[in-house]
Parts: sequence; structure tokens; C-alpha cells
Amino acid sequence: MGRPEKQLPLDIPLSQRSLAAEMRALRKSSGLTVSELAARIMYSPAAISQGTSGKTVPSWDLVEAFVRGCGYTGDMEVWRRAHLDARRDSSRESVSASTADPGDGSGPLLTRVPLARRQRRAEEAVPAMHADGLLALVQQARKYELKDKRVTSVTSSDYMHTALALCTTAEDVLELMNELIRSKGISLTELERKSDSLYRISNTTFTHLLGGTTLPTTELLHIFLAGCGVDADRMVMWHFTVTRIRISEMRQRERKAASPRRASNKASLGKRLASIFFLP
Repeated sequence: MGRPEKQLPLDIPLSQRSLAAEMRALRKSSGLTVSELAARIMYSPAAISQGTSGKTVPSWDLVEAFVRGCGYTGDMEVWRRAHLDARRDSSRESVSASTADPGDGSGPLLTRVPLARRQRRAEEAVPAMHADGLLALVQQARKYELKDKRVTSVTSSDYMHTALALCTTAEDVLELMNELIRSKGISLTELERKSDSLYRISNTTFTHLLGGTTLPTTELLHIFLAGCGVDADRMVMWHFTVTRIRISEMRQRERKAASPRRASNKASLGKRLASIFFLP
């Protein structure tokens, strides 16, 4: 029996702590010891222990190998987003600490960090917009309209408003939710903290929501938008869009459920007609 794992640090970002806790829970549920998992994924036991210690954010390669080695077969995008959130919050924590004046007259430590490294940190802090995403396509259409006056305008300068009007699936809405939090520069840990005034939602819940394929509930959407600083008037458009898509999904389910019945009724009618017109 292996040694018990040490308690996770309390002075680290919540997203970083959650990632380590989720990895620990996954390994325990798999029934594998650290040594057994290490042999399976070709990492040293020390690397695995360090990766789940919470003291640092492990590399994505280690997280992916760890999760798959534990037998996880679900959506890896959920883990990727949790890892990205932990890395982003950890990076911000490091930058905040480095800006403190050491008190020896040398000034903030941030000035000693090479510019290229600071630029990499900034790029990693907020994931880039998908080039073929709905919001990006709306922006491209807007630029085209402004260049060619013969084109009848179908967009407005409010890209998000136009994109919401064009949403047709849950995936479209979730994509815009991801773009919203990206554009605001808010981490999931900050969003969790902001949600406390309404009803505290964990950053893990937000991670699963933003990495999933299901529309948010009315309450969760409201808390998310409020945390992102969306005003009441714009919230109406978000709720209207989600309601419209939810109604569309409901009608699609009803049509799918009705299709077998219609086919059965048609077959039954055919048999009755055959018995009437083609008597032996």
C-alpha cells in the first residue's frame, strides 16, 4: 500500500487546486497505485506525484497521459480546459507576486523578466479566438460589408449581438460564452468569486459547462453573464437565444419520436388496404 498523499496547498489558485484534486480522484477510482500508473504511461512515480501535488501545474502531456492511463474515455476537452485555466491562473499569480517591490530600492521584479517571456505569458493567459468560429465569421462579414457598399448589411458593429441572432445550436451558444469570457479576460476562478453574490458556482462547474455540449440552465446562464459584467439589456438577448434554441431542440425530439409512429401507422394502413383490395 502506497504512502498517503499530502494535503493540497491552500495558498494556490482554486483552479490549480481543483485540477490536482480531480487527477487524484481519477487515479483512486481507477484502482491504480502511483507506481502502477507510472509504469503504464511511461512517467516516473516522482513526476506523477509532483504533477498531483498542487504545487505546480503539470504539463498537458502529463495530464493527458495520466487521464488516459487511468482509463478515462470521456471528452478530453474538459480536462484541457481545466488545465488551461489552472495554468492561466498560476501564471497570473506568479506575475502578481513578481510585481511586488522587494524593498531594496531595485524596483518591481517584473522589470527583470525578459519581454519575450512576458509576451508569452500574456498570450497564454487568454486563448485565441477560433478562426472559423461564429463570432470570427461575423467580424469577417462585417469587414466585407464595409468594403463593398453593394452588399446589403446583415450585421452590426455589435458583433456579439449579431452572432447571438445567428446561433442555431447549443454549440454556437457555448462558443460565444467562451469568446465572452476570453474577451473579458476573466479566469474561471474570478468568475467563481464573482458568482458568490448570487449563488456560488465552482470553477469546475463552469469548466464542464464551457467544455460541454448542453445549453446552460436559465439560472446558470444569468450567473455566468452577471459574472462577466453583461448588462441587463444584453442579458435579454442571451436568454432569448437560449430559449429559441431550446424550443427548436424540443421540436426536433418530438419529430423524431413521431417518425416511428407515422411509419407504423402507414404500414398498418397498407396492410388494411391490401386486405380489402387483394382478397384471396
